[in-house]
Amino acid sequence: MGYIEKILGDNEQVIYRTHQHPIVFLQRIAGWLFAFLVFVAVAVMLLVAKNDDVRFAAGVVALCSLILPVYAIVKGWKQGEEQGNRLKQIWWPLLAGVLILAVALTLMLKPDLKAMWIVAALVALVPLLELVRGILDWLNERYIITSRRVIEIRGIFNKLVRDSALEKVNDVELKQSLVGRLLRYGTVEIITGSDVGVSVFHRISNPVKFKRAMLNAKELIHTRGLDATFPAPAAPAGQAAAPSASVPAGNIGDRLIELTELRQKGTISEAEFQAKRKELLDQL
Repeated sequence: MGYIEKILGDNEQVIYRTHQHPIVFLQRIAGWLFAFLVFVAVAVMLLVAKNDDVRFAAGVVALCSLILPVYAIVKGWKQGEEQGNRLKQIWWPLLAGVLILAVALTLMLKPDLKAMWIVAALVALVPLLELVRGILDWLNERYIITSRRVIEIRGIFNKLVRDSALEKVNDVELKQSLVGRLLRYGTVEIITGSDVGVSVFHRISNPVKFKRAMLNAKELIHTRGLDATFPAPAAPAGQAAAPSASVPAGNIGDRLIELTELRQKGTISEAEFQAKRKELLDQL
C-alpha cells in the first residue's frame, strides 16, 4: 500500500492526481547539474594538468560557479522570510558556497598542489546530492483530488500533507500564461471559506483538467451528498468483482469531464449533456 492510500479515509477514492510540470523539475535541477559538471570538469583538468596555469584557470572556473549557491541563498532567504525559517532555507547552499570558495581560492593561490583534483571531485558530490534530492522532491510532490478532499503532499521522508474539503471550496482560480497554455501547465488557486488548508498549486501539469475534475467532484457532492462518492466494494484478491449496478465515483468523474469537453466543443447539445449527466448520476 502506497503512502497516498494510507492517508485516505474509509470509502474515499482518488479521482484525479497530478504533479508540478516537468519544466519546474528542470528549473530546479539545472543549476545543480551545471555545478556538478563544472566540478567534474575541474577535477579532470587538475588530474591531467601538467602546469600551474591550467590549475589556476580551473580555480577561476570554480570561482565563477559561485553564482549558483549565491542565487540559491538569495532565493532561500526570500522564501525563509515568508515561512519564518531562513536558516533552514539557506544552510545547504551556504555550505556548498563555502566549499566552492575554499577550493577555488586554494587552486588560485596554491596551484602547485597536486592532490586538489581529489578535493574537486569530493566537492562535486555536493551538487550531485542536491541534484538527487531535487529529483526525489519532484517525484514525491502530488496534487490529488479525492471524492472528499483536495490534497497536497510533499516530502521524501518527512511528509507534509495539506488538504481542503471539497464542500468548503468556494471558488477555483486558474492562471495560465501563453507558454503555460502551450506546454500545458499553470497555477491553480483554491479559495475556501477559511484561511487554512490548501491555497495555491504552482505550475502543475494539466491545470484545466485538474480544475474541471475538482468542480465536477464538488458538484457530485452537492447533488448526491458524500454517499455518492463512495466507491464500489473491492473484490477479494484473486476473485472477480461481483456484478454491481453502481459505478465507481472515479469513473463517473472521468465521464463527466468527457461530457463537459464534448459540450464545450459543440459536439453535443445542452439538452443531451443534461440527459447524459442525469444518467451518470443515477448510476451512483
